[in-house]
Amino acid sequence: MRGHVVEAAIWYGLVVHFRIYPIIYVLPILIVLDEQYLTSSQSLRLSYWNTKQPRLSDSESIFLCIKAIFRVNLGLVLKKLLNKHRILFGMLSGGVFFLLTGIFYYLYGEKFLDEALLYHLTRTDPRHNFSIYFYHIYLHHEHEFTLVERLMAFLPQFSVQLVLVLFFAKDLPLCLFAQTVAFVAFNKVITAQYFVWFFCLLPLILPWTKLHLQWKGLVCIGLWVAAQIHWLSWAYLLEFKGINVFVQLWLASIVFLVAYTCVLIMILVNHKFCPLFRQKVAITDDGCGNKSD
Repeated sequence: MRGHVVEAAIWYGLVVHFRIYPIIYVLPILIVLDEQYLTSSQSLRLSYWNTKQPRLSDSESIFLCIKAIFRVNLGLVLKKLLNKHRILFGMLSGGVFFLLTGIFYYLYGEKFLDEALLYHLTRTDPRHNFSIYFYHIYLHHEHEFTLVERLMAFLPQFSVQLVLVLFFAKDLPLCLFAQTVAFVAFNKVITAQYFVWFFCLLPLILPWTKLHLQWKGLVCIGLWVAAQIHWLSWAYLLEFKGINVFVQLWLASIVFLVAYTCVLIMILVNHKFCPLFRQKVAITDDGCGNKSD
């Protein structure tokens, strides 16, 4: 286990250095590294995870999520917060990140910090994009935004992240996928390249979904494509024809966000929740084909 944590921490620190957005995965990863998850009656460990496991029903999945939240033993959580695996992972991944940041700061100076890190916190892009924030930024771009105004856009983003982690952290691939989708959806700037961030995670959750290329699956694909075509049609009129359709394009961005959210909800509702953990208490089946020792 220690060797895997070391390797994962090094890679994670390297990845966050090159693309800062994977920092959102740190909370579910730390939850995975907890030796006793939530309650003293549960001693959970990584289980064999494959597509042949029996899956929990939707009602069972939701019930287990709600039950886990309300059964949190706060004292135990605080006591186990800094276990050896978390400390090792945090020190190594943070060390790799800050070491690389220090090296490139030495080579390129303040410009590196501004372009690689600080830029993401204060970024104001007035060009039209899929984000619902673009029109407000466009109208106020000539006026200097305060730091508070710039950071307020992150509040909905981080709130959704916290909710997703609380509910789905035990099913780590699903959690990472949902986090990425939500992060992109509520970002201040959304371009087509951002979709690659969660498309690459989609194969990890497809074996556990009840969405197939009939009805629900086709509805999700159709809704996603239609929302993009609707947005792109207004963007074409603005960009290539020079027609003032900023308001229509902004409304199309709202429609796109709604469609985006609906597709994510459909994926979550139709996902066969299968935790990466198993209990080490009495010999009982946990619903995912894992019998405790």
